[in-house]
Amino acid sequence: MRYSEITLFVYSIHQSKTNKLMKKLLFLSSLFISGVLSAQAPYPYSQNFDAVTTSGTPATGTLPTGWTTSINTSFKVYGLENFAPHGQSPNNACTTEMNASHSLDTLITPVVGITANTKLGLAYRFVNKAGYPSTGYQLITGDQIKIDAYLGTSWTNVATINVTTNPTATSAYTTYTYNCTNCATLIGFGITSMKIRMDVARATSATSDWYLDVDNFQVADVLTGIFTNTSNPPSISVFPNPSHGNFSVSLKNYQPNNQVEVTVYNFLGQKVKTITAEGAVNNEINVNTTGLEKGMYLVEVKLGSEVAKTKVLID
Repeated sequence: MRYSEITLFVYSIHQSKTNKLMKKLLFLSSLFISGVLSAQAPYPYSQNFDAVTTSGTPATGTLPTGWTTSINTSFKVYGLENFAPHGQSPNNACTTEMNASHSLDTLITPVVGITANTKLGLAYRFVNKAGYPSTGYQLITGDQIKIDAYLGTSWTNVATINVTTNPTATSAYTTYTYNCTNCATLIGFGITSMKIRMDVARATSATSDWYLDVDNFQVADVLTGIFTNTSNPPSISVFPNPSHGNFSVSLKNYQPNNQVEVTVYNFLGQKVKTITAEGAVNNEINVNTTGLEKGMYLVEVKLGSEVAKTKVLID
């Protein structure tokens, strides 16, 4: 065999091994990608926990596929219709009990795809163990839920629920919505999915046991059901008007977990006062008029991407 033939023979063997290696790598890559995609929930995604089978007394069931709980692993699906003394609510909910020996818990949702118009919605309520479900729990300093979104490589806080955002006790559900305004940018960087984490903390000074119920979780371009009213644009009113001193801005169609910015302009269009708050107590923002002269002012309120305006007369 000539030298050139030997060289060609060795090259052929090398190419054959290389091709086999490449095929193996491609095969493993396809398995990896398939695994990642199969672990991602379909879009749009919704979960009301009603399809979960519950049994026992109280009736409980395991979390749906993709949902996880950590720290104290107390989050379960409760069949509230026959949970004694938990209540007689007709539907299931994802629930954790916070008491003296259970002061921390975490709930993590499945990985869900995103679009440029993705919104997230969920319903929650705090209820006393005694007298459930008619007796709402009054949050105190130290009670807190942090809602974080995992977008890309790290967790980002998008809302904090505490005594400021929920100043009164209620047994009714409160809706929370999150508009992913930077999802379009993230998609441009190749980030096409997200998941949500709820970190629950109970105040060390709390003296009563309470439940956190989570229900109607949605990730979609358009939220449906109990969230349809949140598509109404926010509106504001000022009272007293005319004002002889300080005045309050009343907010309507407002999500209490959103950051609020109130700006006051004089008749020349000059900014004379700005107030920024993480939440509004009873959907109201108080404005101190110290230093403002008598006259007509424009009040502008920014709530996320929404802007509402009205006028107030200070005399």
